Amino acid sequence: MNDETEEKDNLTEQNEQFEQNENIEETTETTDDNTETNQTVEEQPIPPPEEKVETNYLNDLLRVQAEFDNYRKRMVTALGDARQDGFMDAITQFLPALDSFKMAADMITDKNTLMGIKFIEKGILDTLSKMGVEVIDATGKFDPNLHQAIDTDSTADVESGYIVKEAYKGFTYKGKVIRYSQVIVKQ
Repeated sequence: MNDETEEKDNLTEQNEQFEQNENIEETTETTDDNTETNQTVEEQPIPPPEEKVETNYLNDLLRVQAEFDNYRKRMVTALGDARQDGFMDAITQFLPALDSFKMAADMITDKNTLMGIKFIEKGILDTLSKMGVEVIDATGKFDPNLHQAIDTDSTADVESGYIVKEAYKGFTYKGKVIRYSQVIVKQ
């Protein structure tokens, strides 16, 4: 709105100068006997237009610099958001492979093989943790902001509304849920 106000002020000033210039010019009057007489109007000093032009250019320059600075800040933010979204998408695509370790661990009976699978799974989870990806705790009371109930169990020895078992781990990245924990809840 300041730009529009400045433009209106500039146009008003230009109109006033134009009117002053018209008054300064000689005016011609016709008398009854068709003779022309020339009269001059008192000349008024006009401020030099260069000062106003320089002020306008300076204001325009400052405005363009501010707009560019704001643009640069928006682009830095947008780039950071795009990187975060790309990282979260990559982790989301990777999570089903991580779930395979849990399924494999449930099926393996050999203790050495089971220990190897658990060791690999722990290494992956530690690496994700270093990257800012955290496992959602799936114990205690059911929280719809972090957990997704996939089934209910009425035979468990816990209070109603509490988690009985975790089917799939949930993960967050910088406070945003990448995947909700899929849990079975006491009815």
